[in-house]
Amino acid sequence: MNTAKITDGASEFPGSARASRALSGASPESCEEIRYSKRRLPHFERPWAKYAVSFSTYQRHPFVHEERDIVLRSVRYGHDRLQYELYVACVMPDHVHLLFEPQIKDQTPAGETVFWSLSEILHGIKSSTAHRINKLRGVPGPVWDRESFDRLIRSESDLEEKFSYICRNPWDSNVVDQNEDYPWLWTQELSSAGAPKTARGARALPNQ
Repeated sequence: MNTAKITDGASEFPGSARASRALSGASPESCEEIRYSKRRLPHFERPWAKYAVSFSTYQRHPFVHEERDIVLRSVRYGHDRLQYELYVACVMPDHVHLLFEPQIKDQTPAGETVFWSLSEILHGIKSSTAHRINKLRGVPGPVWDRESFDRLIRSESDLEEKFSYICRNPWDSNVVDQNEDYPWLWTQELSSAGAPKTARGARALPNQ
């Protein structure tokens, strides 16, 4: 499987039907359009930025297979509804890795573009999956840790490194054996080619 390929400042992923915006070399801390929020961790946001995001289950409680199915479907739902361009998603037993680019949500009367925020995207994923997982378990209770870790992608090499890391995570973490497939890894290439056949190729991604 090929990693992300950057051509003329735009990122191209196999199977992608949507254009991705050029990566900016500007420091996020100096960009006037950055949105900043903070709970326990700082969160920087800017238009057409790409983010590597991870979040964990409550008290690292491992998901069973059906629960991982629920999470992956929810992650893909936001991508299908054009909230974000999803490049790779991996639902591990007790945490989730995502690499995506928030898309345009609306436009203000003044003509300003409004993007889906990280908090909106992650709240949508966490709240919908928590409801379905609790229903599956038959008991109420927290499903996710409250905090999420997000990293702004700053360069082509950074993008490729995070894409490769997420794709290799199930095998590098010894969640599955080297000759096994991992059904909860999704990329645009896997979506079109078939995950069971192609997931094995993630083990062969070169180190960045």
